[in-house]
Amino acid sequence: MKNSRSKIIQKSGYIFIFTNFLLAVFNIVVGIFANSLAIVSDAIHSLIDSISGFLIIISEKIANHKKFTEKREKIERITTIIIALIIIALGIELIIDSIKNIITPEELNYSVATIIILVASIAAKFLLAQYLKNTGKSIKSNVLIASGAETMNDTWISIVVLASIIIYLIFNINIESYASILIALIIIKIGLEFIFPHISKHHHHHLENNPDHTLHHK
Repeated sequence: MKNSRSKIIQKSGYIFIFTNFLLAVFNIVVGIFANSLAIVSDAIHSLIDSISGFLIIISEKIANHKKFTEKREKIERITTIIIALIIIALGIELIIDSIKNIITPEELNYSVATIIILVASIAAKFLLAQYLKNTGKSIKSNVLIASGAETMNDTWISIVVLASIIIYLIFNINIESYASILIALIIIKIGLEFIFPHISKHHHHHLENNPDHTLHHK
């Protein structure tokens, strides 16, 4: 039973990685063509979630090999801090680029395809969030429930990006740089949570001896 449960958690982790990676690739391409920093920022956020998926799988494997936990935890802690510093640097870079964009706005190039892909991305994130949440509840895994909660937060971020595009198309008001700053601040927060996991109650990135027993429901 424990083996079967572990396999479900790891399978969900792989689905989490694959979905977020695909979303990131699509959104980066769309963001570049649309000249949209907000869409690219959202894509980077999805890419960071892929890293989270790897940590879900690694943490589950560590939980199943307790005799190696102490050494592996130290290695993972160092790796996690390095990843966190890269994430924080990315967030800061996005804020700088967004401020530059506010000072000297660039021409945006939105199309019907942009809207369709963003709507599809939001739908995919929503379905992924429900899958993780329901799977987590069915096998009593707080790791998956927390991942589902964070994916739902990502869905709302994408909705904000879509709203900023619709506002631009209807009213010709460009607020996408502000949306990008919002996403960048969330990215920096994620980076800080990698280093200081206690600042997030439903945080799942930090590797514990048994993460499912140490995480809380959102």
